[in-house]
Amino acid sequence: MATESTGERTRVRVIAHRGVHNTGATENTMRAFELAAAGTADMVELDVRRSGTGELAILHDHALDGVRLASCSLDEFERRTGFRPPLLADVLNWASGRIGLDVELKEDGYVEQVAALLTEFSSGGGELLVTSFIDPVLSRISELAPSLKLGLLLAFTSEGAVARTRACGATVVLPEVRLLREALISEVGEAGLELIVWGFTPDGHSMLLGDDRVAGVITDDVAGTLAAQNPRI
Repeated sequence: MATESTGERTRVRVIAHRGVHNTGATENTMRAFELAAAGTADMVELDVRRSGTGELAILHDHALDGVRLASCSLDEFERRTGFRPPLLADVLNWASGRIGLDVELKEDGYVEQVAALLTEFSSGGGELLVTSFIDPVLSRISELAPSLKLGLLLAFTSEGAVARTRACGATVVLPEVRLLREALISEVGEAGLELIVWGFTPDGHSMLLGDDRVAGVITDDVAGTLAAQNPRI
């Protein structure tokens, strides 16, 4: 993944955080992903968890209404919560040839299972970034599927970001925007790694859209970010 040149400007990639869900759609659903594609986001960010019976599904929190996905099947989860998360395989099929994906692995324990699916998607030409907060998860993915592009998510500290990223086989650093400092931006760039920022809001962080060292932003406000990037939109 890289910034895109548009004339004299370099355009930062806009990644829809759990799809577009600030207009009525539920996050991490096919409708939210469809809205992201229709709204000309460059990629969709989504979260993967595994059910108690082994299905890989798209869900951010480990539980809904007190029901843990890891403790039951998708059918039981739907019966008890009224909500059925989409399957990762279905999202990959939908996205192929349509939009890139930023797939966040929320847990350890299913790396071998997910690696096969993601490798198939990527080898078929799908644009893919695989991310996690869990260093060992990325390390294992790197061993099993060295062709996949990996990114390390940072939430609490950026200390040792470059060393950690390299150690787990990743090439992208993804700090929360509140961690962003000039020193971190410079360090990541000098190391030859890409920088993608999550938690981006167009009102508070629009200056990042003009920084060639920022490859992408993950945002809940795709329309606002695109408008800030190009006021004519």
